[in-house]
Order: sequence, then structure tokens, then C-alpha cells
Amino acid sequence: MADLEETALQEIDDLEKSFILADIGTANTTVILIDTVDGSYRLVACASVPTTARLPWLDVMRCVQQAISRLSEITGRTLLNERGTLIRPPRKDGSGVDHFAMVVSAPAPLKTVLVGLYDEMSLASLRKALRTIYVQEVEVVSLADTRSEAEQITAVIQSHPDLIAIAGGTDGGAEERLMRLVEVAAVASMVLTNSQPPHVLYAGNLKVREQVRALLDENSHLHMANNIRPDLATEQLDGVMRLVGDLYEDIKIHNLPGIHELTEWAAFPILSTARAFANVCHYFAGQHQRVLGIDLGSNSTTLIMAETGKVQLSVRTDLGVGEPLSQLLRHTAVDNIARWLPEEVDEADIVNHLYNKSLYPHTIPQTETELHLEQAVARTVLNCALQLTAVEWNWMPPGHALHLPAFDRLLVHGSVFARSPRPGQVMLLLLDALQPTGTFSVGLDQYGVLPPLGVLAGQQPLVVVQTLAAGVLSELGWVIAPAGKGQPGKKVLDIVIESPTARFEGEIEFGKIEVFPIAPGQEAQVTVKPTGRFDIGFGAGQGKTLTLKGGAVGGLVIDARGRPLSLPRDANDRRNLMRKWQWDLGG
Repeated sequence: MADLEETALQEIDDLEKSFILADIGTANTTVILIDTVDGSYRLVACASVPTTARLPWLDVMRCVQQAISRLSEITGRTLLNERGTLIRPPRKDGSGVDHFAMVVSAPAPLKTVLVGLYDEMSLASLRKALRTIYVQEVEVVSLADTRSEAEQITAVIQSHPDLIAIAGGTDGGAEERLMRLVEVAAVASMVLTNSQPPHVLYAGNLKVREQVRALLDENSHLHMANNIRPDLATEQLDGVMRLVGDLYEDIKIHNLPGIHELTEWAAFPILSTARAFANVCHYFAGQHQRVLGIDLGSNSTTLIMAETGKVQLSVRTDLGVGEPLSQLLRHTAVDNIARWLPEEVDEADIVNHLYNKSLYPHTIPQTETELHLEQAVARTVLNCALQLTAVEWNWMPPGHALHLPAFDRLLVHGSVFARSPRPGQVMLLLLDALQPTGTFSVGLDQYGVLPPLGVLAGQQPLVVVQTLAAGVLSELGWVIAPAGKGQPGKKVLDIVIESPTARFEGEIEFGKIEVFPIAPGQEAQVTVKPTGRFDIGFGAGQGKTLTLKGGAVGGLVIDARGRPLSLPRDANDRRNLMRKWQWDLGG
């Protein structure tokens, strides 16, 4: 009984804690205040300011202080003392907070050289593991490399890597060819030691580990992981993922200017924004069978697929809506951006927009045309990231059309989404870029709370549960996107919506996207019956009665435009269709 009383008292004490959580991004820093309201955790306020990690400031402490000062203005609560230090613990006058925590994505990516035998085997697995953190691939050395050893060594040296990652050979397999590649890394490390000894991660054939250690241990910081490909049919990614995550924190996060002062405030370990967001998606996967998470950031795009007991994470530092836009046309063509525009824009203006945004990622659209450009670019970046990730995750063979696996919940984070003037624009952007099928709900992280909450998920789950339950996400609504092919104008499905105040019956034709009315927050019984071979996630031709809630878009979205989307070849017809789709979704 005494133990139970002690536990109950501890729970009551925990409910009296307050938290300031910071998300220090490349372009913007968001800070949120969470406290108890009527005995339950709630988001009290949030503030966002430009990040001050780069010139002329070189001090992330400044942007965090500025954001916290804004929280004080919003709440009337003193949070910093006269020296700019966070007041902890709270004082009797109500000033200060109990805990501070942060997630970070502001540092430059970890510059990495990949060394391995075969691109489709060891290097493919290595990329998949490394892409769980902010990594930039600066050089590759493999058996397919036709350069001489001297040229390979020079290339590695000139890339000035933070990390050299080596993989190859099954356990007990190839030795001689692998060791020749290791020797290239060893010679390059010897030269690089004169400036800064590189970190080297070895995740290849276990049989030659001691030979690798003898070559590399003296002139590098050597880290060993289990063989990433112990046999042809097996991938072991966990060891490399854990090590590269630790290295990113040690090399990049802990060397961020001003971070040491913030670390003294922090009551919890610092996490990368991508990993913290993955934690939250995993939490939602406990409520939904499968969750797709998207973080469209300034310097990277993160995709997460979370199920109970399993999380896949891919971070693309070559794709973002800020600095990486200068390189976007390496991945796609200008026409693939222009096709999403509801008005005519010169090709030169589109290219200029990409370069201007890469130079000034903080800028926001000032005109309707600029808004359309930003959202068209966001569609293109997101689709490129999805196509590349789908190949890595074996969702589709290279060269084939993307078929995104079905999911139950879509969570989206990023300023492009959060600052869109209308929820219908966000919904249409996502449906155009992802082209999903099935039945799912869409939640928008309008206040930037999801990654910061992820840092608390393991140690303060009650805070996360109650804050999310209080409705901090903007629920855009539910989507039904039938899979299947049809003829324009032919019926795809019948729908009946029954709410306490009304009953509605309707049907939708192939090629259309429509919103069927359900008031925001209102619960309704929705019966959907697809025709023929169309599948809404329950089998071809199989209908179902669902209990759904209306969202910010104003009802249930039925996207019967087909997959993949077929756009008119004529530019005027295509622009007219873009305008119609925006009108149909209230965008």
C-alpha cells in the first residue's frame, strides 16, 4: 500500500511539471511551452524565429533566447533572468519552468565517403542505414570505380569527409578485394590526420576486422559495427544506424556554436529532429496500424513509415525547400514543377525562384504567384524524395511507377504546410505529391510540436499523450482514394453520410476529386461502396461503414483521379484543371 501511495504521489508531482521544448532547425527555431491546465498537460504557447547558427551570429543560444522571450510576451510569464538564462526550477511568483529539452537539425550534414564492394548490395544497405540521419554523400569508392588507386585516394582526401563508412563482403566471404578498398581509406586517412583525423566506420566482413583495425586504428577514429550484410539475404542495419546517430551528435550537434550553454539547461538527451519525429510517429502507430510521417524542411526531407514494433526512416539532405533547391534540377526537370502551376510562369522565373529560395530560405511568399510557385516546388521535392525512398525501401523496382503502400494516418510537419493560407491547399499538395490510395486521416503539425514532443516520448510519455490528446494537431480530415483504373465520367463509388443533423447520398465519377460535407469535429457514419475492381483499402469492390470526423477541409475528401495522376498535355487545359482542383478542395 505504501508503494502505491508513493507511486500516486509521484504521478501527481509529475503532473505539476512544466516544459520548454526547442526545435533548432536550419532556417527556423521553434520553441513551445507545455504546462498543466486543469490537471492535464496542454500546449500553452509557441514561438518561431530565424535560427542564428550561421554568420553573422554563430550562436544558437541567441535564437532560443529570442523565441523564449516571445513566449514570455505571449504568456506574461517571466522565463529568462536578466542574464538571459532560463529560470529553473519555477519560482513562487510563477516565473520559470521545470525542464528544458531540444531537438536539432541545424548543423551541416555529416560529410561521408562510402567504401564498398557492390552498389546493389553492401553500398545499398550502407546508404539505407546512413540515411536515418543527416548525411551528405561526398564520394564513393567501389569495385565499379574505374579510377586508379591513386586517383581514388586523392578524391577521398579532397572531399574532406567527416566520416568514411566501409562495408562489403559476407561473413567469411570476399577478403582480398575488400582489403584493397580498405587500403585506399587507410592511405587517405593517413594524409587527413595532418588536419583532422577522420572517423571511420567499418561494417563489413567480420573475418577481416583485425586486419582493418591494424590498417586504420592509428590514423583515424575507428568504429566497428556488425556486418551490414552478413549473408546475401540478410541486412543488419541497427548497429550502423546507432553508431552514425551517435557520430552525428558528437561531430555536428555538440560542435554547433552556442550549443554547450543550451546543453547545461537540458534535462534530457539532445536528439536529431528526424529521430525525434520518428519517435512520435511510432507513438501514433500504436493507435493506427500504419503511419506515414513527412517533414518537409529547409535543408532536408524526412520520410517515416511506422508500424507497431517497426520504424523506417529516410532523411534526404539533397532535397529540401531551402538551400538544396539550387540542385533540384539535377533530380527533375523544370516542366515537372511547371505542371503544378495554375497560371503561366516563364521557365526562367521558375529557375530564378529556385536559386533565390536557396539563397534566402527564410523568405515567405508575398504574392499569389509566389505562393503557387512555392507549393509547386514543394510537390516536386516531396515526390522526388518519395520516388528515391521507394526504391531504397523496395516499394517499387527502379523505372516502374510508384505505388505507395496503404497507410492509416498521415502526419505532416514543415513550414510550407503550416503557413499555407488554406487547409485545402495543403491537402491537395499532399495528394498530388504522394498519390496515395486507401482510407486515411491527415494531421498537420501547424504549431511545430511533433519533433519536440518526440524527445520526451521515452521518458515522459504522459506529457506526450495528454498534449496530443488535447488537439494540438490541425486535423485536415479523412481521405478515401480508390485504387484502380477507369474511364472519365464512369461511376467509381457510392457514398452515404449520416450525421446527427443530416443525411447525404452521392456518388463520384472517375477523374474527379470532391469534398463530401462533414462539419469539422462532427462525427458521422460513412458508408462507401466502390464499384467494379476499385479498392479503397478493404479489397476490390468491398465497401465498409466507417465512423469518421470532419476536419479543417470541411468534409470527407474522395480522390478518384486515378493513379498515377494523368495530366492533360495541353498547358492551358492543365492549368485550368489545377484551378478546378483547388476550387474543389477550397484551396
